[in-house]
Amino acid sequence: MSTYRHKLDNVYKTLTQSSENTYATHAGLWLDRYIEKQDRESVDSRSGLIKYATTLPMPEIYRAFYTRWEEVLKAQGNKVQARKAAVKGRMIIGLGDESILETSIVLHHTYGVPYIPGSALKGLAASYARQKLTEQEWQVKGEVYGEAYKVVFGDTNNAGYITFLDAFYVPDSGYQKRALYPDVITVHHKDYYQDKDNAPADWDSPTPIPFVSATGSYLIALAAPDLEQSTVWLTRTFEIVEHALKDMGIGAKTSSGYGRMELEQLTEKAIQTNYVRPNIPTFRIGQEVTPSTVVAPTDEMRRNAPADTKAFLRFREFPTQYVLIVVNAEEATNWKPGERRGCLFQKEEAHNGCTVIVCQPKIKK
Repeated sequence: MSTYRHKLDNVYKTLTQSSENTYATHAGLWLDRYIEKQDRESVDSRSGLIKYATTLPMPEIYRAFYTRWEEVLKAQGNKVQARKAAVKGRMIIGLGDESILETSIVLHHTYGVPYIPGSALKGLAASYARQKLTEQEWQVKGEVYGEAYKVVFGDTNNAGYITFLDAFYVPDSGYQKRALYPDVITVHHKDYYQDKDNAPADWDSPTPIPFVSATGSYLIALAAPDLEQSTVWLTRTFEIVEHALKDMGIGAKTSSGYGRMELEQLTEKAIQTNYVRPNIPTFRIGQEVTPSTVVAPTDEMRRNAPADTKAFLRFREFPTQYVLIVVNAEEATNWKPGERRGCLFQKEEAHNGCTVIVCQPKIKK
């Protein structure tokens, strides 16, 4: 008896055997609809489907969409920052989502190309901030959220001010200009994983499980439409995203090296163009700067400060990533973190988007 599935067999064979097929380019549609055999043991059917889907050309309409998206982001001015990030190997997001295959991948519903959901980027960045950042303003302890953390990510009662937009695939940036890559997981001891009473042995037959991974570069965009100092906060958030993608990776199988990404480096000109001075007073030479708290320097603070700096201080409530007081006098060498110290203004500089106030110790009467 002829069935719907039998009719699809002919369609599948006709299209997959055509070397000039350029119209059926939605990879997501193929992965969802055009598998030849449904039984779980048909590895060849699954691997054949994946092999074909990963060779489909990118839809030309997607190229037009991506160009419009870049134009929209640029039109937002300093309320939006966008940077490209390249996958260093391969990436798989949505591996455990529902699928007719044993594995899945997040693909754009309209265009069938991989992308990174903004929610995944935000979750990764928030996790990195909680685990790796040591400054108090980024800490989360129980129901107590640091001020900087709340501004960027929000808390249980309020949303953050930074919007993490979906990151779209950069056309032709993937391996051999293709966004998708045919991959495989090899299960070596199937019986042992299903039943712990069956000990793994050298003679177990490995079970290959084909799946789809992603390659290429992706345009990551962050927006802060409601923040006055939007450039400062967006720059700092991108620093967190950059370290999170490099050190932790995004998506599944990160312990195996998947999902590691590297952001394109900003030129010094781009950094200075994005710099916006925080809303702090303009000091005169010799003017006393309000007594501030001495802080233990981080690597980032040392990078932003002059080489001869002897002490680092926080200016009021501003995070040290945005405003930093430095003292280069020898007598400041023995200042202890937590002490309150007054100093006299010398000059103001900008380094990597941070406003650096260079001071001398206040002379004791």
